[in-house]
Amino acid sequence: MTVNETGKGAPVVTEPGETTAEAAEITAARAAAETATPDPETAPWSGPARWAIPALAAAVGVVMLWGAFTIEAPTNATRPGPGFVPGVIGALLLVAAVSLVVTGLRGRTTGVSNALTWFETRPVLIVLAGLVAHIVLLEFLGWLLSGALLFWAVAFAFGARAYVRDAVVALSVSAAVQVGFSLGLGLNLPTGILGWGL
Repeated sequence: MTVNETGKGAPVVTEPGETTAEAAEITAARAAAETATPDPETAPWSGPARWAIPALAAAVGVVMLWGAFTIEAPTNATRPGPGFVPGVIGALLLVAAVSLVVTGLRGRTTGVSNALTWFETRPVLIVLAGLVAHIVLLEFLGWLLSGALLFWAVAFAFGARAYVRDAVVALSVSAAVQVGFSLGLGLNLPTGILGWGL
């Protein structure tokens, strides 16, 4: 292994049988690949996406907070009540939206940008499709099945491919949520087709 100096003063490491020009070309290709895919944890977004995601998070957060404060709790509901969970999620979404805006503004002043090349639309679309299916099928299938479908869709969107295991985990999580709402909050989630014979 030999270390040579280029005309720009940057050291180029060459392997046995490799010329300095080839080593410099490989080094330049690696540097270009690193700059082409910025780290999403350190580089803010640029363009319309810089504000689209925070705006969406803020809109959903406001809607959830409005629903949390205006929901009509049944007389037998115990504290913290049915508006607690959506209220917490709405507040966290607003905090996330503010954080994204601050990150975007800091990126504008520092000149650091990310063209959102790391952003993948396919997982987002799968999650949105699962959410729409959950909303449409909730009354018919009931929470247990429609909730499990939503959890399974989210797992699939993020790369899980053990379908039977994921279905069992999704049913378990959905059942735990239903039991938590029934026993912890005194609320009965829709039973759908599973409760037709009861």
